[in-house]
This record gives sequence, structure tokens and C-alpha cells, in this order.
Amino acid sequence: MATWGQAIDVHGAEPALLRHINRSQVLRLLRDAGEAMGISAIGQATRLSRPTVELALADLIARGTVLETGHTKGSARGGRPARSFQFAARSGCVVAVTVQRRQVSVDVFDLRQVALMRQVWPLADINEEPDPIGFVQAAVHQVLDERSLAPDLMRVVVVGVRGIVAEGGQVTVSGELPSFTGDAAHRDLQSRFSCPVIVENDANLAALAEHKQLGGPLDVVGLLIGEAVGCGLILNGELYRGAHGAAGEFFGPDAPWATTSQRIKTEVVARGSSLSEFFSLADGGNRMARELVVEYAVAIARLTRSLLLLDPPVVVIGGDIVHAGKTFLEPLRRELMPDLYHDTEIVYSELGSECHRVGAQQLAFNWFDDHLFRA
Repeated sequence: MATWGQAIDVHGAEPALLRHINRSQVLRLLRDAGEAMGISAIGQATRLSRPTVELALADLIARGTVLETGHTKGSARGGRPARSFQFAARSGCVVAVTVQRRQVSVDVFDLRQVALMRQVWPLADINEEPDPIGFVQAAVHQVLDERSLAPDLMRVVVVGVRGIVAEGGQVTVSGELPSFTGDAAHRDLQSRFSCPVIVENDANLAALAEHKQLGGPLDVVGLLIGEAVGCGLILNGELYRGAHGAAGEFFGPDAPWATTSQRIKTEVVARGSSLSEFFSLADGGNRMARELVVEYAVAIARLTRSLLLLDPPVVVIGGDIVHAGKTFLEPLRRELMPDLYHDTEIVYSELGSECHRVGAQQLAFNWFDDHLFRA
């Protein structure tokens, strides 16, 4: 039977520390088990004595993270029914929000990372809403209401945005989301929720998701490509943000990729289609769409060539561009080939255009886990 470690019995250690360690073992076991367990089973899995398990459970019940679910049948010899306990997965929730100019999405999960609900709001332009930040708040509360969840159950809200995000979570530069930029907007967003609010760049979130999806290689360059280009860097297994949160960001509205992007956006509007639909047209053989996508690939290859100085084992591409298939990927590889080692991979994300949304969820889970077992 798998075990979950052993109580640390260090001579002279503080009782409070040992109590915390034992409590964390029991909590992690119940959280990962996903079902109710009796005291004996918990003791066997953690190698903790029955009195120690009972003390840990009493602490966890008082904190609201564990529930006593009732009694199981006693032994064949009779005796008292065994008590059972489970992780209080519905005692709170975590929220992941992605904000784009034309769309807001909200995902809500319970504390065992089980999805409770997702909702998406298409928009003409969120910056034209009377209260853009209030719109995000209302969207989150609407999802909570539909699941009969009180706002005070939120443990953390992660908000992914397209723009440069400083270490403290302030959006300092964003051509797409000016209504979310600056210190006043940052304070306003924080004040709308009673729990911590974490703001992060969408390409950084995508890179976090790709790093986990790939099984954790030390270095990953993640490109998030749609009507704009973003880049997230995982170096030595950690997200690298740079001194101002701008690592991997590409500037210059007059750059060739930006010019081609504007032509693509104009065509999308003229057709009344979405960006992903336009990229799918290119993959399907539409001549005009193919020409624009190939031009986009060549321009982005020239833009991102400098990233190869990092010598990454893999460059992962996510975002709407994945719908263009080989029409985009082959010319991109061809342009970068002279600067690549033979085993450097350039691949589409398995998460597709949802990689930044998955990254926002992952960051919310990571934050909650860190605080759950720290207490």
C-alpha cells in the first residue's frame, strides 16, 4: 500500500511545527483521495498514530478544510461504527478569468480542481463598456450565482490579460486593454473582490500551461499567436518575467508582423468571420488566406529568431494560429531552420487556442495549493 510519508519526530522540534507537518499530511491525503476515509485507513497511509490522526482531523475540521461525513459499519465483532472524513472540496472555489478585447471567459473550480462551470461573453470591445472592470466582476458573480456559490467562497481570482504586467500585478502597457492599464485600474480590480486577485500576462500563462503539458522541460519558449504575438519564457524550470515583466514581449506597431496582422484583421472583419475561422480557411486552401498566413509566418520567424539565442529544446506555439495548420508552421520552420539545432522542436500546442486559459487555471490551482498546505 502506498504511504504518504511519516511523522517527523525530531528531538527538540517545536510541537507546533510537528502538528503542522502531520496536519498537512492528513489534508493532502484526503484531498488527493477524493473520497471519505476512516481514521484507521488514514493512519495506515500516513503512518501516523491514531491519536495524532484524530488531533490533525480536529484541527482541519475547525479550519473548514475537512468534513466528518458520518459513520461506516463497525467490524464483524461489533463495536463502535468507524467515523469517516473527506476533504471539503465545496468549501470554496478558485476562479480563472481571461480578458481579451472581444471576449471574457470565466472558469470556476472547486478546491479539488473539479470544473464547476465555464462561461464566455463575446464582446464588440470591452474597452467600450461603461465599466470594463465592473463587467469582469459581474461576469464572475453571474457564474457563481448560477452555481449557487456565495462570493465569499472565492479563494483566489486569476486574471489573464494581453499586456505587460509588472511584478505587483499592475498592467503597465496594453494596446488591447487600455481600460485595465495603470495603477488606478489595478486598485479598482483588486477592490472588486474580497479574495486575492492575481493578474498575469496571457503569454506567460500559456507558457506555464505548456511547461506542465510537456512534462516539465527546463526551458520552454512559448509563443501565443493570434492577431498579436506574445511570448512566455520558462528558463531553468521557472517563469522568467524580466525586470519589468516585459521579457519576451515584442514592440513596434510598424513591424512587418503587425502590418500583416492588421491586414488579416481587416479581412476578418470584411468576411464577418472569427480569426480562427480565417486561419482555418488558409489551412483549407483559400488562396488569399494562405498568402497572408505565409507572410505572417515569415514575419514572425524574423521577429522571434533572437529567442533562439536561449537554445531552447522546444518552441511551442499556441493561440488561434493553430487553426492554420501546416500553412503557418512549415514556412515558420523553414525560416528558422538555419538557426536551429537538428533536435530543436517547433510544435503546435496540444492545448491549442486555449493554452492561456489553461495557464490561468493552473496558476489559480498553484496559488491555492501553496496556501492550503502552508496554513
